[in-house]
Amino acid sequence: MKILKDQITLAKEKTDKLISDISSEKWLETPDVLKSNLNWQIGHIILANYLHGIASISGVNDEFREKVNIPDYIKFYGPKSNPTEFKNEKPSKEKLLEIYEFTLSVVFKSLESITHNELEKDTEIPNPAVKTKYEALLWLSQHQSWHNGQIAVLKRILNKNNG
Repeated sequence: MKILKDQITLAKEKTDKLISDISSEKWLETPDVLKSNLNWQIGHIILANYLHGIASISGVNDEFREKVNIPDYIKFYGPKSNPTEFKNEKPSKEKLLEIYEFTLSVVFKSLESITHNELEKDTEIPNPAVKTKYEALLWLSQHQSWHNGQIAVLKRILNKNNG
């Protein structure tokens, strides 16, 4: 359990460090070479972390659904979404960061009570990427780490474009 929590923490810390000094004005900038932006990256991480770290572990979470309109997040940030669409409908940097922190706090809270035996059980809802709860939590940190790489490239491009 500690290894999973450590991996998720490391991925979160890296994300936090990468995005800490990127201004709000740059969150919707979408360089042609990457075709992504920071708003989409963080929104996508939130959606994926909900799927892998919350819904797969304990099922639908009402507290999360009160804060996040899941159909909108799928439209804005799902795997088939376009980062440049719906710019005026997407949450602000501040709102995304609030939901990002909330999402991971729910994930970490559930890690406190899950047992090793539960980790080997199938996910609570079908998950297209994994079968067991353990795999879902492992996938969460791997997926976020992959997006950290994209965020790092995006940050370099944004900083280069602004001298």
